[in-house]
Amino acid sequence: MNKTILTVALAASLFTSAHAQTSNLTVQGTMDYESQYIFRGKKITNSAFQPSVNASYAIGGGSINGYVWTSQPIGRAAANTNEIDAGLAYTHTLTGISDDITGEIGYQLYWYPDSGGNNTVAASTHELHVGVTYDSTKLIGYNLSPMLFYYHDLILDSNTLQTGVSYSWDVSDSVGVKGVSVNPSATLGYTEIGRAFGDAAIPAGVGNWKNSYWFYQLNVEVDYKFNPTTTAFLGVHYAGNTDGTNGGIFGTNPQAPGSANSIWFGLGVKFNM
Repeated sequence: MNKTILTVALAASLFTSAHAQTSNLTVQGTMDYESQYIFRGKKITNSAFQPSVNASYAIGGGSINGYVWTSQPIGRAAANTNEIDAGLAYTHTLTGISDDITGEIGYQLYWYPDSGGNNTVAASTHELHVGVTYDSTKLIGYNLSPMLFYYHDLILDSNTLQTGVSYSWDVSDSVGVKGVSVNPSATLGYTEIGRAFGDAAIPAGVGNWKNSYWFYQLNVEVDYKFNPTTTAFLGVHYAGNTDGTNGGIFGTNPQAPGSANSIWFGLGVKFNM
């Protein structure tokens, strides 16, 4: 697959889709560069271009949300580093329990078009999730958006529990520039992988081994809102895990704990229509 063509196509769809909306439909997109690609505490690639398109349609008192996201590594080609994800979810306020709690259920596809160069890697996996997010404004006076999600990958036979908090702090008055905000967030999770190679071929003498570890990530993002639809951002991130790996989520062996701690940055532009 020609990565340049794919990236241009996704970028074009981002801009064109942003104008195709009704009163119930909102479309968001991101043009994002990351100096590393980290997934659940583990490094997948070095620098990558990661555009995305997200659409949300209000229906039945909730919303249907869909997205397409891709990671296109820059400067170093390797099997299984080109990734395309797509997902669909439904969110709804749990009014029977609390108007401050939002529930979500959904599905996502992880597709690795370049995996043909390495037959020990699954070409794609399918994951289901369910979770809740809480608006803490009434409780403590501001919203930390605490969340708890559970994920199950059907191919890798993995179970992941992830929790986190996030906050958006408007610092326009402090810095004297309108539209500036600082957005810190943190996540903590635990995953158990039952079939690390999925349905792919298993190297001789290795076996479809199991693995489990904790992972964590800290983020600080600074946003500058140019206008109601366009925001530039710069983020600094730190992540790690208790398993450690030099081979990504499909590595052939667990590595020394702490070896995957990473610091990286990202920058780009968000569109909201």
